[in-house]
Amino acid sequence: DADYDHVKWYGLGPEETYADRMKGAKLGIYQNLVKDNVARYIIPQECGAKQEVRWASVTDRSGYGMLFEMDGQSGPMMFSALPWTPHEMENAKHPYELPEVHYTVVRAALGQMGVGGDDSWGSRTHPEYLLDAGEKMEFAFSFRGICR
Repeated sequence: DADYDHVKWYGLGPEETYADRMKGAKLGIYQNLVKDNVARYIIPQECGAKQEVRWASVTDRSGYGMLFEMDGQSGPMMFSALPWTPHEMENAKHPYELPEVHYTVVRAALGQMGVGGDDSWGSRTHPEYLLDAGEKMEFAFSFRGICR
């Protein structure tokens, strides 16, 4: 539900980070609102990723919500909380075409490939920042409700 719009995380921040865009980030505990994770791109697209996350919570203004924690053996995760699904963002050519906000979309993942684009003419993501789909990947995390 969109009322769960407060995000707090222990990981890299405070801005969005990607596998190839982490150098300016610092490990710490950060918090913001879900709407603050939406980048102001000309064409809406997936954004707001947080790398190296150990735990994250998504709560309402009263502090009720969910806590997401990494399994110690999996290492840190990529985490995001946005007001739209990837499908909704991909189908909007302009920000005004995004639908009214009805929910918070949470993503917890083992990782995300880098964004590439080292130049303005479409350079690809460097090989070291790609995900190897040919190898087996395992990811474990837990989540539980937060009741105050």
